[in-house]
Amino acid sequence: MGYIDIRGKRREIETGEPQDILIPEYNIIIKDTILGDGVTIWSNVNIYGVTIGENAKIGAFVEIRKGVCIGKNVKIEPMVFIPEGVTIGDYVFLGPNVVFTNDVFPRSCTESGELITEYKITPTTVKDGASIGAQSVIMCGITIGENALIGLGSTVMKDVPANAVVYGEKAKLRRYLNEADSTR
Repeated sequence: MGYIDIRGKRREIETGEPQDILIPEYNIIIKDTILGDGVTIWSNVNIYGVTIGENAKIGAFVEIRKGVCIGKNVKIEPMVFIPEGVTIGDYVFLGPNVVFTNDVFPRSCTESGELITEYKITPTTVKDGASIGAQSVIMCGITIGENALIGLGSTVMKDVPANAVVYGEKAKLRRYLNEADSTR
């Protein structure tokens, strides 16, 4: 047995077992999700078929889709979108309004006007200790290295090395962190 906190109220769960939690008054939908001990969830969240590590914090207005894996001690701020194909390591910070993508060539319909119902998911990995600033957009198919720091408002379109500091439109490498810069 373990517990999670939902809107400040402790709720016992069977750790390691998929959970279905529906709390309509707070717009919380959690389906087929494994929640680690000590996870905190605020409100207005949609979480489907996800694995979330212990002590993760999930802010309000977050959507996390099927198959996503989130490590332990991860902090996800409000209004983050994480689609299928994304893996988040341990000790990661995702600032408000961070958006991940998972389709290199997104389309709604075929040339003949038929709705596209299946598409190719392109995986994305965020390694341990990385921090992604508010309103950053992460293109699919890349890896963000350990302890990397992505500045707010960045559009990340290629791999980010470990300990790198990147920011800006088409985020550019600005410098590397030294040991004194990274704390955990």
